[in-house]
Order: sequence, then structure tokens, then C-alpha cells
Amino acid sequence: MKFYGVCPASCGEFVQGILDNEEYLSSYAINLFSVATLEESKDIINKGPSKSRRAMELVFEKFNIPIEDTKNISLNIKSQIPIGKGMASSTADIGATIKATLSMLNKTLTGEEISKLAVKIEATDSLLLNQHSIFNPLTADVKKYLGGINDTKVVILEPDDILNTKLIRTMPDYKSYKMQNKEIIKTSFDLLDEGLLKNDLDLIGRACTYSGLANENIHKKPFLKEIIEISDKFGCYGVNIAHSGTVIGVLMYKEMDDKRIIQYLRDSEISRHYKKIYTSDIIDG
Repeated sequence: MKFYGVCPASCGEFVQGILDNEEYLSSYAINLFSVATLEESKDIINKGPSKSRRAMELVFEKFNIPIEDTKNISLNIKSQIPIGKGMASSTADIGATIKATLSMLNKTLTGEEISKLAVKIEATDSLLLNQHSIFNPLTADVKKYLGGINDTKVVILEPDDILNTKLIRTMPDYKSYKMQNKEIIKTSFDLLDEGLLKNDLDLIGRACTYSGLANENIHKKPFLKEIIEISDKFGCYGVNIAHSGTVIGVLMYKEMDDKRIIQYLRDSEISRHYKKIYTSDIIDG
């Protein structure tokens, strides 16, 4: 018998930075997915990715079931999510595996409990929660739950470049650069909070754009200012980035013609760096 778990990707974060001397972020989910499949077998066992395997073991530990009982379980991951781009591919693999394991054991955990397991493996993302939040990626603590967002999509600009999130966090001046952005990040989180509460996409867009520009002192995104200008030109509501990744998102109303802006971007110099430009819907986590 097979057991399945599914978890979505993100296109970076709305906002990420230092708040009250701790690092917080607020992600959003898109309709690209990682699917984990578990199956008991006495023949060849597929171990699967090491982080996902560890996630399965942590679920067994959580319910006081011996890890030894996982030795005959095959784990397979199928993912639509680009790796190393800041789209939460690793978080999605881990989250999908935890969900598949819970299904196999006929157990349940809350999104907060799943996040607490995931963060034992690596810094994680707020995607494992079913609503937007201000979330500590290092501890999985939720500072505040936020409102929802309706009828939106994102044009994703994806380069060939990849970025190791762990490497970014170990930069010698990472924390001091983050501290330099402290005031603008507080403003960004405040705007995001108000925007999500009121479903005011313009406020959300301003929060994202401020946070993305502030992050330029940590990791520069080629053509970011030009992309913001194009977003404004087409009446989109803002631009967000993967703060520890390489993708950029142009946030749009659902009814807007994404094909026009995609063609404009592809006809510009920007497409020489961002080789893949495509649209995803923004969904619940």
C-alpha cells in the first residue's frame, strides 16, 4: 500500500529580515508541488533524499515508534520545484515526507508541530502552516498570524543561477547587514500585516518591494530595479524576491494579462539572465 504527502513551493518571500532582534520571514505558496510516496517493501528499498529520510524518522520518534521500523519503507520524491532558487524545494520535500509518514501511521500533527519537526533538519519556511504568518525560520516560532490573499498570481523570473541558503546564512557579515535593514523591514512587515488584513494588494506590493530592495546589501538581484519599473508600467502591485535565493516574482491581480508582461520581459535584456519566465497562481499553504 502506498501513502502520499504533498507540499507546495514558494516564490521566495513577501518580507524577510530582522524584527525584535530575531530573523523572521513571511512566505507565500504557489501551485508547484513536491509529492512524497512511502511504501513498505521487503525487496529493494529506496532511501530517498537524506533530509526527507530524516523527516520520516523524526515522525516515528515523535510518536515513540522505533526508527528501526522505517528500515523496510521506500521513500520516493517527485518534485516540480526548481532546486537552489529560493523556492522552498527542500522545505517542500521535508513537509511532503512528514505528511506521507503521518498518513502511513494514521496520525495527525498541526502545521506548527510539522514546522517544529522540519526545523530540526534545517532552517525552514512558513509554507508548512496553512495561513500566512510572521515566522522564525530558525526556531519555527510564529510571531503573528496574518490575513489571507485572494485572486492573485505571480510572474516568476528564474535564472540559471543557484544559491545555497546555508552559505548565505554563514556569511561573516550576514547578521550585521540584516541589522542595517531593521527599520525598513519593520515597516515592510507592518505594511504586509495591514495589506493582508484588508486584502489590499497595493500595500502588500509595497511591503515586498521595500524588503526586496533592502536585501540588495546581502545578495544583489540582477535587474531588480528595472523589473520593479516594468511592474509599475504594467500596473502590477509589486515585486518580491527570494531573499536567500535567485528568483524574482512580479505580483499581479488574477484577471491581469500575464502574457503581455512575460513577452515584454522576454523581449528585453532581462531575459538574458532570467532564462525562464512563467506564471504561477498564489495558493494557500
